[in-house]
Amino acid sequence: MKISFLLVILGACPGPQDVQLAPPKAGFQLATDSFSVAQGTEVQRCYFFRVPGSGTDPIWISHIVAAVNEGSHHMNVFRVRTILALDGEDGDVVDGGECWNSGNWSDWPLVMNSQEGGEIVDWTLPAGVAHKFTPGEKLMLQSHFVNARTQQTPGRGKAIVNFEATSAAGLQELGTVFATDQHIRICPGDDNVAFAQTCRFARQPVTIVAANGHFHSRGVKFEMSASDAQNQPGGQFYTSTQWADPTFTRDLAVPVEQGGGVFFRCTYSMAPQECADTTDHCCATFGPHVETQEHCNAFVYYYPKLDDATCF
Repeated sequence: MKISFLLVILGACPGPQDVQLAPPKAGFQLATDSFSVAQGTEVQRCYFFRVPGSGTDPIWISHIVAAVNEGSHHMNVFRVRTILALDGEDGDVVDGGECWNSGNWSDWPLVMNSQEGGEIVDWTLPAGVAHKFTPGEKLMLQSHFVNARTQQTPGRGKAIVNFEATSAAGLQELGTVFATDQHIRICPGDDNVAFAQTCRFARQPVTIVAANGHFHSRGVKFEMSASDAQNQPGGQFYTSTQWADPTFTRDLAVPVEQGGGVFFRCTYSMAPQECADTTDHCCATFGPHVETQEHCNAFVYYYPKLDDATCF
């Protein structure tokens, strides 16, 4: 399936329930089409784009605005690296199928995420820090909408992200971490059961500037702390108790020492009468489907950028 990713003009998106953003005057915009989310279903689509432009001069992005329709479960943007079973060229869309399989993007660096359906995430990066892109670089935008028991999508699915460029010189590059704990299992009657992981990425000191956590409806608390070179967590800098609308915490200035990283912990409870996977004693294990599975994902933004960091 092909879509056009030409810059969307304000007002051109069909339907009163679809988000709209005018494209940035400098930089680029990624926009999906509008798609239906039938009652009782989950829809996850992977959209592929090329960063516009030619030549080798980098594009430095200092301002990001993300808008997704109400009912969105998540929207993630990744840089495409190693290709396993998921791929597409500029304008291609993979609807379901391999778009559900997280192993496909296990080394695709995070660019941006949003879980605030019906709202706009407007993020100006810290002074002197910017995301760096190369013309022609391939990106993947993943959009997940749920219209079932745990979440409801009142209209259609759609997502738009603006990347506004800066002409400032002497910038430090923004780095990102995408970490996930896949060793989770929650069963009916479990109360405040916690799972924790550490993702070490700081081969030199860095500063965390923003973070976001993600789990499904059985999640009751998501916590993050900087960890030291011995994997010991320090002061907590992120807490979320809102699984359906977790806070994207910005304006942080959390130091991470050399050899350190991020410690994250997800805590879950499950009602005795609830049933997730009927084939596994009604328990919920790691997986993308909100109704029957669970997640424990950490999104972290820091500078200066080191190696691309993912922890699976």
